[in-house]
Amino acid sequence: MTCRGVHMGFNKIIGQKIVVDGLRTSLKNDRIGHAYIFSGPEGIGKRSVANIFSSILICDEAREDESCKKCKPCLLFQNGNNPDFYVLGGTGSSIGVEEIRELQSNISIRPLYSRRKVYIIPGSEKMTVQAQNCLLKTLEEPPKYGTIILTTTNYGALLETIHSRGVRYDFKRNTLDEIREFLLDKHGVEQGHANFIAAYANGIIGRALTLLESEDLKKTRDDIIDILIRMNGEGSESIFEFNALFDGNRDDFEWLLDIMISFYRDLLIAGKGENMLINSDKRDIILNNVQRFSVAKILDNIETIEQTRRAIKQNANYQLAIGVMLMKLREEYKKW
Repeated sequence: MTCRGVHMGFNKIIGQKIVVDGLRTSLKNDRIGHAYIFSGPEGIGKRSVANIFSSILICDEAREDESCKKCKPCLLFQNGNNPDFYVLGGTGSSIGVEEIRELQSNISIRPLYSRRKVYIIPGSEKMTVQAQNCLLKTLEEPPKYGTIILTTTNYGALLETIHSRGVRYDFKRNTLDEIREFLLDKHGVEQGHANFIAAYANGIIGRALTLLESEDLKKTRDDIIDILIRMNGEGSESIFEFNALFDGNRDDFEWLLDIMISFYRDLLIAGKGENMLINSDKRDIILNNVQRFSVAKILDNIETIEQTRRAIKQNANYQLAIGVMLMKLREEYKKW
């Protein structure tokens, strides 16, 4: 187990009003549950909210929005030394019974400095069935001072018996404006670059930060748009280039698909709402090529890309799915 925390307040959270308001109400009414399940996409802010909630729960002088940052539990929390706050560690592909038994052994000991003991289990969908059943014993008879927060990207991977004993909060994707303002206000990003990143963040703050730090973002986007335009040629070089690009970015394949769809979307609205272009810095290229694509062709290609996304998520063979998509896109080009 690790036991590190970061001091923030709920007012630092972008969006997630329903989640934050619900937690504020439970704090205000002193109706704290023994188990919470924070569910949502990777990078959406589950861990940040869990840390804030934890810091308030263990604080001696907490308010509804934040901890006092001055009491002994807070100072220990800030330094990563509060023994009453734990984050279940582990870098493996699963969380096993032994890790849950360690949690159970620890939670049986009363808090040393704080009002409560708080445990975060990040990636709780990685718990084996045996580990979940082991945790269930604690959730059925929790100590009054204990709170366990499970974060997950896959709520359905948790047992129904776990569901029934936890308060569920679903984290929603942020709006385009929320992410844009976050980049502008908190990170001082230039307006054009903020628009560009927000368009590709897919409503996820964590993804926006990753893209902000990426030096290859624009180059990859530029390469994809260039290949899409050239795919109507007679040669097969563009397909080979695309295969290499997808093969080298397996962990980010959805981002590559998003870029492809953004290009087609821009073609659909070009000439009607140019100020709404996702790839606004590619305005001239988009306008110069819009006549080469009919609406029906664009919509067919978007559907082909989305079918590929669904197939890969359903564990289809990655290389085969990408290959089939590229051949379909090329066939569509040859029709026109």
